[in-house]
Amino acid sequence: MRAWQASAAGLCTAAALALSLPPLRSLIEQSMVWHMAVQMPLLMVAGALFGASCGARCLAALPWLQSCNRYGLSGFMLALCTTAFWMLPTSIDRAIVLPAVDAAKLATLWLAGLALQRSLQPAPAAVHLFFAGFVLPMMLWLGLYMVSADLRLCNAYTLASQQQAGRALVLWAVVAAVWWAGGWVRRSARAIA
Repeated sequence: MRAWQASAAGLCTAAALALSLPPLRSLIEQSMVWHMAVQMPLLMVAGALFGASCGARCLAALPWLQSCNRYGLSGFMLALCTTAFWMLPTSIDRAIVLPAVDAAKLATLWLAGLALQRSLQPAPAAVHLFFAGFVLPMMLWLGLYMVSADLRLCNAYTLASQQQAGRALVLWAVVAAVWWAGGWVRRSARAIA
């Protein structure tokens, strides 16, 4: 299982990096969907899969990391702040035109996925509920706003591309809500058994 997760993390990371390099870079330069709904989630999934493949033995070498993430709060906050920053239109525009900002986006979103995965286990139900109840409606609202807005939010993309990205963001919010609820049901069933 761990080898499969490590391989999947490598594939997702490579695919996300390829979208920032020629010739595939034209995809994220021309379509907000490829940027916000494909590359960004790929980076977070890659970081999360890498975290899942490490297991407890890898983290035993970094005891300070576990003490900094008690109850999963630090990891959830890092993931929340990072994703909120990269959803800002100005951040998206800068990532398109400045290679250093794009590199920062790649690194921070990958780390956000890792932090999120490492926070799921130690976080109690109240922390899960707080962050899921904040992040998922934020994604849903932003997606609906992008679909209904009459003006372009990002200078780099057309209004049609923005509306497509908004629909994709709504879809991601629904998928994330179902994934979170399914995980919650499985953990609750294990606790009862």
